[in-house]
Amino acid sequence: MADHPPALRAEIAALKTELARVRDELAMARKTIQDLNLKLRREQTRPSTAR
Repeated sequence: MADHPPALRAEIAALKTELARVRDELAMARKTIQDLNLKLRREQTRPSTAR
């Protein structure tokens, strides 16, 4: 990367930072989906007493 112009190096660094942020958000979203799926499965296996 030493042969790249400074502006391009800065852009690459910014994109790497943004990619890390998006990966973190994706990991949190996956965890939320897994938690909600587990909760839904538990609710579906519980006998319904409201009927």
